[in-house]
Amino acid sequence: MPGRNGKQVADIVTNADVAQSLVIGLEGVEFRDERLEFEVGVFNAPGAMGALTPRNENTLTISCRAPSVRYVVEYRDIPFCRTKVAELNGRICAGRRVKVEMNQLPPQRVVPSFRSNTIKISNLPDVVPDATVTAFAQSHLIRRLKPNSFDTLLATRSIHKHINRMEGVEIESFDVTSRGDNEAGILSIRVLFDTWDSAKKVHDALLDRRFDYICNSAFWLRIAPQALYTIIIPSGQYCSQETLWKELQENIKDRKACNIIIRPLNGGDYRIQVSGTVKAALGALKVRVERLAAGEKIDGWYDHLTYPQAHLVQKITEAGAFLRSDYWKRTLKLYGEPKAVEKAKVIVMEELNRLASLEVTVKLERSSVGYFARTGLAAMREVFGEDNVTLNVRSSAITVRGGEEVRLHLNNHITESRKSVNVNVTPGSQTCPVCYDEVLTPFQLVCEHVYCTGCIRHFLTSAAQTGVFPLVCMGNESTCGTPISIPVIQKFLPQPAFNHLLETVFTTHVDKHPQEFRYCKTPDCTQIYRRSEAVSVLRCPSCFSEICSSCGEDSHGRMSCEYALIHNNPVEQERKSQTWLLQRRDIKQCPTCSRLLQKAEGCNHITCPCRAHICWRCMEVFNANNIYDHMSTVHGSIDDEPDDHGVAPEQNDRLEQERIALYHAEVIEQRRREEAARIAQMQREQLSREQDRISAQHAEAIERRKREGEQERQREERAAQWRRQQAEWQ
Repeated sequence: MPGRNGKQVADIVTNADVAQSLVIGLEGVEFRDERLEFEVGVFNAPGAMGALTPRNENTLTISCRAPSVRYVVEYRDIPFCRTKVAELNGRICAGRRVKVEMNQLPPQRVVPSFRSNTIKISNLPDVVPDATVTAFAQSHLIRRLKPNSFDTLLATRSIHKHINRMEGVEIESFDVTSRGDNEAGILSIRVLFDTWDSAKKVHDALLDRRFDYICNSAFWLRIAPQALYTIIIPSGQYCSQETLWKELQENIKDRKACNIIIRPLNGGDYRIQVSGTVKAALGALKVRVERLAAGEKIDGWYDHLTYPQAHLVQKITEAGAFLRSDYWKRTLKLYGEPKAVEKAKVIVMEELNRLASLEVTVKLERSSVGYFARTGLAAMREVFGEDNVTLNVRSSAITVRGGEEVRLHLNNHITESRKSVNVNVTPGSQTCPVCYDEVLTPFQLVCEHVYCTGCIRHFLTSAAQTGVFPLVCMGNESTCGTPISIPVIQKFLPQPAFNHLLETVFTTHVDKHPQEFRYCKTPDCTQIYRRSEAVSVLRCPSCFSEICSSCGEDSHGRMSCEYALIHNNPVEQERKSQTWLLQRRDIKQCPTCSRLLQKAEGCNHITCPCRAHICWRCMEVFNANNIYDHMSTVHGSIDDEPDDHGVAPEQNDRLEQERIALYHAEVIEQRRREEAARIAQMQREQLSREQDRISAQHAEAIERRKREGEQERQREERAAQWRRQQAEWQ
């Protein structure tokens, strides 16, 4: 389909792994004089925002033309040259797909030796023999132009070093995806950075800059677009929610962290785009946009509402809302401000009630009339009432009054009437497991238990409210336990009610297994993840928050869950510190103000800064006049209490000093090992740099000798060719 700037765009539907393989294999390849560009779309849920962004957006692709050479080939006249261009362009020569075009005189230049009856062949390997070109072009009048020759290994090492020298940039991976040994002749490198900002910084530093190690050329650069998520909504929906969208835009404080852009499209729809650099802020905004774009779902459906009548649309519009109906999902949704949606909801419910009161008459086949006369009519009347179902035996017509559920049951009974085998149950011969009464309008399950049609319908329609799952047969005093099949449930539930039941079953299962499933922490985000005992990082596909799969809190890297809980909770840190301090013999807590007190020496009369007089032995509070009487009478002394563990204070102090000395020794040894490892790493890096420098000098010397030899050979070829031309002219 048409794209921007006259280019074509193709959509390819596949899974993510295949898409990434296509990107790696074809990114930057020339196709019809253009380089191919790829974007991988990410869609995490139906109705959610989609994104055109690679799986890892922190990637920079660096490409350039691999070492190549061009040839000029002469033919007898210009028409024959045009024929050869059409014949040879795009063909493979020496393993490369070449570009063949008419040789044009450079603008505003005069070249005495230029001949218009020549063509130019580009993208040949720089080491291609002349004989190969002669055989390919079918002409001996060939001239080799100055090649673009360089060492690809040296070039990749040089660009790697160049990026490594940039401050504030961290490379996570550096992969050479193509060394130019393919048909395209492209040297391509994919560099993964720690952040998108790092990739952008390197992109800007390399843009339009020429490097001598690729023949004074510039690299082709491609950076993944900044995370951009898009959803398109109808104009009616946007107009009804315009105030809400503008409020959402105005409430954004840091537009670099996250931003929302709203643009009208040519067809009248609106494109909502969310972008940003801070994942947490971007994800939270994306979830809010998706919630606003989702609207409010209305219970109930009629096929008549697939295309609502003009008077209904007008009423809803006047209320300030917008109605959207989905035929395939059998759903109705309202959009607008909360007050407008409430008004519109009343209008829609009135229309649903009106449609429910309409009569529908269906012409039956003659073979079906007997089924309805025997069981079908009674079954439907038991469920929906005598006045809502009538059968005209003479005209073979049945008339029903009510909603979608009545029509669903009618269609089910018509289907049953066409079957050659019916349930062989005599009315009144079975007891219903629900009402414990005789079954008059039987419905039999696969386990052969028989229910009243009205009872089984009520049992299934009320399942979403009771929340008791799985749905099983209640026969044999509720001991049967045979699961009720989905086709049976669908016979009694309209599609919206069936979908609601499935959602309820899923939600109930998640709620009953909190140790196995958990909801995402971000407000309004509906994603669910599976908990694991091992610590691992999970990234929410909807709001991009990163959480620990074990404790459910924010991702804490290699930190244990217990330590992360303390690290992120100042109150818990204070409690742990206080607990540790109180384990020491010389620190206790004031019973009056809870201040921590440390007793260094002296008697057991401690005066807190809050002016409380405390007995250090029992931590009771007294006044200054009677505290010494208390210590002498109750404790027998005003000095330190005896050691409960039989360890003298001097020995206790010595043990504490030994522990401290051991700790400091371990710290010093750890620092020594780290310093030794750092020095060894520096030595290895210095040795590697020296080896790279020597290798680069050696490669440069070889390349220089190669260029000098090539230049000498070209001079000899030009001289020989000139002599041949002189001989031909004479």
